[in-house]
Amino acid sequence: MPNPYVGHDGYHCFGCDPDNRSGLQLQFFVDGDTVYSRWEPRAELEGYPGVIHGGIQATLADETGGWWLHAVRGTAGMTRDLQISYHRPAQADDGPFLLTARQVEDRGRDAVIEVTIHGGSGALFSTARCTYAVFSEELARRKLHFPGGAAFRPVD
Repeated sequence: MPNPYVGHDGYHCFGCDPDNRSGLQLQFFVDGDTVYSRWEPRAELEGYPGVIHGGIQATLADETGGWWLHAVRGTAGMTRDLQISYHRPAQADDGPFLLTARQVEDRGRDAVIEVTIHGGSGALFSTARCTYAVFSEELARRKLHFPGGAAFRPVD
């Protein structure tokens, strides 16, 4: 899906800005009610040698869940809570990682999104449960510079 934030003044998102050389440079895809990304691990984001830092995994999950709000719900919001379970060390040489986000609960003004992070081998590294305060599209436009849900639809 397109990233409509690219080119806007002040846009330097650590998660998804393709021009932020220090960032994760995530690109997202949507398939029905699922958002996913493939991410290639980098050595400078390791904690222990050869293992991607847990905080980076939490950031990957949070960013992927946020893009679920954009692509599927058609709005934006703010992270209210993030709980992550680490199942095994996220081996950097098991890339690209597959990040997958799906809604598991709709609480109206809150959305609970589950994000999984798998290695290229299929190994499950972590599972995150991300709760977002969901803004109306009007509020998201005013407060978060949200460009509107249609801006995230793939161009044919």
